[in-house]
Amino acid sequence: PKVWATLITNANYLTGVLTLQYTLRKVHSKYPLVALYTSQLDAHSLRILHENGISSLEIESIKPQSSSCNTIDKRFADTWSKLYFFKLTQFERIVQLDSDMLVMQNMDELMDISLGSHKFASTHACVCNPLRFSHYPKSWNSSNCVFTNLKSTHPKNTPSGTSGLSKCNSGILVVDPSLELYEQILKVLREDSAVSSYIFPDQDLLAYLFYQNWLSLSHNYNCLKTFKHQHPQLWDLKAIKNIHFILSPKPWDVDRTYDDKTGTFELWWDINDERLQSITPPLSD
Repeated sequence: PKVWATLITNANYLTGVLTLQYTLRKVHSKYPLVALYTSQLDAHSLRILHENGISSLEIESIKPQSSSCNTIDKRFADTWSKLYFFKLTQFERIVQLDSDMLVMQNMDELMDISLGSHKFASTHACVCNPLRFSHYPKSWNSSNCVFTNLKSTHPKNTPSGTSGLSKCNSGILVVDPSLELYEQILKVLREDSAVSSYIFPDQDLLAYLFYQNWLSLSHNYNCLKTFKHQHPQLWDLKAIKNIHFILSPKPWDVDRTYDDKTGTFELWWDINDERLQSITPPLSD
């Protein structure tokens, strides 16, 4: 009734999913990882998931009614389908994790936290825009980021969901599936013209529809790789439970000769090497 879930729509993220599962096992989570996939995923990738002991569930691909959706970041084109998680009422709770994550410590407590009157739980988005992407909203700057003045890594030192711009980072979502919530999401997708302007598809929709009505989690559950330099006071490997390798390239797209300016890829590379060495006989990726 309670599962970790990750969305995979193409083979490019297969290695990420395999390593995510490995880290969940490494930290002794008692809950399984389910790979939610759409019809886009090839049969070979699906077979590799099964060979590695990852359960799978096919879901429908979600797209907005409007055909003029923002496509500046093509890597976000499939993320709408993460909203389908709200429909999966066969599960009591789903904790959605992006496949470009590295679980560092057990975080099974997320399966039992109370959402209260909130619609879901997540972590705040870092809105600093450290790479100064011109297509990001002008409001995305360090003065509006809730992490700028956050000094402690203690999990109780967490900004409220009503803080700052009240934007969540959908890399992690704690969801108690509900058909009522799912219908609210579909209504926006069908009828709201503003959807076509969303830069971060599912994330922007959740921020709009459930504005200031989501439970804020500690950044330790979704610590962005950029925090190491952007918010160094919050980068503490003794406290971080889950690292999120946002942006491109992903760690599996490059090797150790890559000049990683963030100084974080080595963490992923080391764990992935450990995973590969643990496989007997070797399974292809």
